[in-house]
Amino acid sequence: MGEVRLTTARRERERGRRNRVRSLRRLVRGVYLEKDDEPTLLERCAAAVLAAPPDTVVVGVTALWLHGVEVADPLPVRLATATDLRRRTPGLRLVRRHLLPLARNRVALPVPAWVEACTELSIVDAVAVADRLIKLGRATRKELVEAAAAATGRGCRTARRAAELARPNVASVRESELRLMLIMAGLPEPRCNVAVGDEQRRIAEVDLYYDEFRVVVEYEGEQHRTDGWQWSADIERYEALAAAGYAVIRVTAARLRQARALVTTIHDHLTERGYRGRPPRFGTEWRSLFEA
Repeated sequence: MGEVRLTTARRERERGRRNRVRSLRRLVRGVYLEKDDEPTLLERCAAAVLAAPPDTVVVGVTALWLHGVEVADPLPVRLATATDLRRRTPGLRLVRRHLLPLARNRVALPVPAWVEACTELSIVDAVAVADRLIKLGRATRKELVEAAAAATGRGCRTARRAAELARPNVASVRESELRLMLIMAGLPEPRCNVAVGDEQRRIAEVDLYYDEFRVVVEYEGEQHRTDGWQWSADIERYEALAAAGYAVIRVTAARLRQARALVTTIHDHLTERGYRGRPPRFGTEWRSLFEA
């Protein structure tokens, strides 16, 4: 799990330093940190594993953070064990599993960590994590689909649905959210991070693209506003896209929060360019995910 500076009360007793634990930071029962700094997530996980049964594995949302995918809150530390549980430890969420997930250094591998996390994630977050794992090269869509199909119990339906909705080439969580906002309202699915242009030149790579209607949807994070060079490059890029006949819809975090109006605007652009599908539908699930 990596190098961390932990000690246990038992170890200190064996070294004849019973009173030293009073000057250390306690992480969980019987496990202490040998420095005064705020413990890292890795140190909290290592302490949790020391305090738990010997077969314990870090799983779910916590394991995803250790793999570089930050979703929800990694605390309390999520753990799984095949050992009978006899007591609860504050700060840990320990569950019993007859079959433990594949792990390396006591941390579940990315795909089984994602499957476990689906027990507590919304469908939007589950898809965003799946997209991110694919983008980072830590999973393939095929691996996610197969793992979800084999899953049973709580969260398996979310995992199966999320695996089917996962896509490669998604650059950010916001892009995942925006894509789901559109398709879950009944609009056609755009392609992700597509290079557009003609035979003579490549104009730009865009976040979401409707080929048939030449409609581009771009999510702009804060760096697009605060970085002067980026702002200037964006202006040139959007001018080139407009000159080539593309409709460009620019989406900010504030606009993303006005989900219904945003989806309606994108539908209107599609309709102006020949889309004849049904108008967007804002059902109960859509409202709970994007308007709550």
